[in-house]
Amino acid sequence: MKKSAQIILIIIIGTIAAFVYFGLVLTKPVAEIKERIRYIPTVDIWDAKVSDYDVIIKSQGVTKPKRSTILAAEVAGKVVAVSPKFEVGEYFDEGEIILEIDRADYEATESQAASFLADAKLALEKESALAKQALIDWKALGGDGTPNDLVLRKPQMQSALAKVVSAKAGFEKAARDLDRTKIRSPYKCQIRESLVELGSTLAAGSAAAAVDSANDFELRLPVSLEDYAFIDIIAGAPLTLEAKIAGVVYKWRGELLRTEGQVDQSSQSVFFVANVNAVEGDKFLSSGLFLNAKISGKKLKDVYALPRKALYGKNKIIIVGSDNKVSSREVVVIRTERNKVIVRNGIENGERIATTPILNVINGMEVNPSKNVTQ
Repeated sequence: MKKSAQIILIIIIGTIAAFVYFGLVLTKPVAEIKERIRYIPTVDIWDAKVSDYDVIIKSQGVTKPKRSTILAAEVAGKVVAVSPKFEVGEYFDEGEIILEIDRADYEATESQAASFLADAKLALEKESALAKQALIDWKALGGDGTPNDLVLRKPQMQSALAKVVSAKAGFEKAARDLDRTKIRSPYKCQIRESLVELGSTLAAGSAAAAVDSANDFELRLPVSLEDYAFIDIIAGAPLTLEAKIAGVVYKWRGELLRTEGQVDQSSQSVFFVANVNAVEGDKFLSSGLFLNAKISGKKLKDVYALPRKALYGKNKIIIVGSDNKVSSREVVVIRTERNKVIVRNGIENGERIATTPILNVINGMEVNPSKNVTQ
């Protein structure tokens, strides 16, 4: 009885297992078959156009006066007059009197020197008359041949002439010293520092004022050796100078004057010296102003100026053919700038160049050129 029950139980379990198995087989999911989609990257393109390219080299520097001078007293004395403009920041025209030293003693010295000169000239005239008379007397006494120098009073004449020359030099020095009691502006300048006051006593050589050229400025412009190679003309090369003040960009025209003649070891740069002049009424261009400079460099003939993003690697570009298939090509990079590369060779005029990076570029792969072509 027990054995029959076990057999029946086994049959029931087997039947249930069979139903479960067939149920799973009949209801299993069927994999959906999808068509494989080919990925075609979209890229921006640039139409290559051959042209001439004017190189502009950027630099920066701080203005300083072209000339700076310490004005010193050339004669000693008390300062008896100063210009009302003798203040820091005031301007003087060339030759304008800045201050005066007491001239009384120098006027007296000049008058005395004038008297000495007049006496010397009178003595020379007298000696000349005596020499002429001596020759007449010598002939009247029957002198024969050529009279000697003593007869003609030549030594006395030479002495009198030397005294005139000496007296004239003394007078001219006295006149110069008198003129030097006035300290004048050596050029159109601005007072940087006033070093004396009214009533000060100055010795010869004492500093009286420090002045700078008023509207004539220089600045040092560092240029890398790579950029230096693209400057043909140094003396007289034009440049544009800019400064942004209170949100407004101000511009000035300048020119290169020279280089300092050596390479800076730390930066491997060459320093140019440039000149810029302020126009009348220009309140911003002054000493100490930081300026950005754009220097006109070489004109590169028959080159291609491409966006920098068109270059991948050191010297490769991606050409997009008329069939929208790409090919990698090497080019000769002449110059690299912040947003541009200047290349020559390896490109044909009118070819399309990809400016969108493409991962794993394979020659012959297809791309979809952007409708918004970059120009």
